[in-house]
Amino acid sequence: MRRQILVFFCFTFSSIAFGQVKFSEGEVLVLSRHIWRGSMLGNDVAIEPSVTIESGRFSFNFWAAVTPNNSYSEIDLIPSFAFNHFSVTLLDYYNPIPDENNAYFTFQEGKSRHSLELAFDNYEIDKYRFKWMIGAFLLGDKDEVTDKPLYSTYIEFKYPFTVKGIDIEPSIGLTPFKGLYADNFAVVNAGISIGKELDFKLPFTIPLSLSFISNPDAQKNFLVFSGGIAF
Repeated sequence: MRRQILVFFCFTFSSIAFGQVKFSEGEVLVLSRHIWRGSMLGNDVAIEPSVTIESGRFSFNFWAAVTPNNSYSEIDLIPSFAFNHFSVTLLDYYNPIPDENNAYFTFQEGKSRHSLELAFDNYEIDKYRFKWMIGAFLLGDKDEVTDKPLYSTYIEFKYPFTVKGIDIEPSIGLTPFKGLYADNFAVVNAGISIGKELDFKLPFTIPLSLSFISNPDAQKNFLVFSGGIAF
């Protein structure tokens, strides 16, 4: 499995290196809290920069997050390839543990803070209003008792639309079996996001959003405000 993943990364990098690479988008957002698939990571405001480059059907996203009180940080490398009706994406999550000795290039079993997820989605396919994704962890996701891979799986559906210039996106996310999200089949992430990108004819725009997020399985609810710059 590790060999296939390495081949995927190498294929992506070589395709970008030998193709016509262009800057796609970048942004820096500030969120009142970072909520990932129905769970709160950290307990402070999150600052999240992101840059995407692309070459043909390939894209590569560099994403990071940090909180001022050091309760949460993350660095992700996200190569993706777009087909006509969906995209396939490999997500390398790096999540250091606060106040512990973390090393980005440590991949030793039991010490690495990396985890890998393979995902399929149609988020970037403009011709479809109804959006879906399914992602499963391949590495870095084990049962603490049996030490066997859990292959934690997450499935999400969205239906974004616009009303009078306001972007509205209801969504629902679930896990089909026991894993890192829940102890069995459960809806773990449901809510709605309302946003607008302000354009003052500057070199950048200002995206703003307000999201209500609920995790019915954990019986937790969140209200998250986000703002920043996009270029």
